[in-house]
Amino acid sequence: MDIAVFADIHGNHSALQACIDYCMGKGITNYILLGDYVGDCPNPQKTMELIYVLKQYFTCFIVKGHREEAFLKYKNSGEAGWNKGSGSGFLLNTYEQLKEKDLNFFDSLKIYGIHNPKNVPGFEYCHGSMESVTELLFAEKRNTRRTVGKMKTQILLHGHTHVQESFSYRNKKVVNPGSVGLPRGFHGLTQFCVLHGNSSGYEEEMIRLKYNKSEILKEFENSDFREYAPAHTALTMHTIRTGIDVSEMVLLQAMRMCEAETGIVRWPNIPEKYWAKALKDNYIDLSGKDIPRKDLSEKFGGEGVV
Repeated sequence: MDIAVFADIHGNHSALQACIDYCMGKGITNYILLGDYVGDCPNPQKTMELIYVLKQYFTCFIVKGHREEAFLKYKNSGEAGWNKGSGSGFLLNTYEQLKEKDLNFFDSLKIYGIHNPKNVPGFEYCHGSMESVTELLFAEKRNTRRTVGKMKTQILLHGHTHVQESFSYRNKKVVNPGSVGLPRGFHGLTQFCVLHGNSSGYEEEMIRLKYNKSEILKEFENSDFREYAPAHTALTMHTIRTGIDVSEMVLLQAMRMCEAETGIVRWPNIPEKYWAKALKDNYIDLSGKDIPRKDLSEKFGGEGVV
């Protein structure tokens, strides 16, 4: 039995469609979906419709991620706390396009699942970890080893880190298929994995594909997403183009500058001027393109750089 594993789509329906097309060509009819379905790209309904099609016509094992929890928390808190701006505008824009059907779907999902039938190898699946949608499971890390000790099967599928990797420990395996929508590394190729199963267990095949990036990038340009979250949009487009994610670095720089100048910083209320300065310091423009760097010798007054 083959099972396709998709994680961290983040609203990039162009990448998701490429992954589905590949799986259809291979005759795969079983899917594991590991959360963070929308929230960072325009037109979230395009992604949701693809998920609903998979759910309707194929065998799917689905959990929610921290994006889904954030949307539910925002709804349950009276829709307060988010506003236009790069801190939370991307979430607000997505939330305003979600339907009641989508929120009900998110609410129906658990953060952890296990499929462990008799006489067939089982597997476990989650977004972050079995206990938290925000826990980061990196290979070789201490918390990942602790997680292995809690596993009830031989393999755990998880996402959240956007790093495609597999980690074996004490005859068990923790597999991250990578991110479909905002992959790290490999020049932004969309990433997922296929589990090849037999009576003795599963072996993962890591997949990386080219896809039509221009389609999703054009949607950013033709939507009001940039108006809601200018710097966040630039960072997302840059990650899609390059596979390099510096969003956390830019956020921390923007927060430090805000605190240094005003004496206070509180997410998500970080003025856009600090976001813009942090973007520029990382050589990214508001279109998500790289700013050409000046020659280092010129920057250092003509002196050699070692």
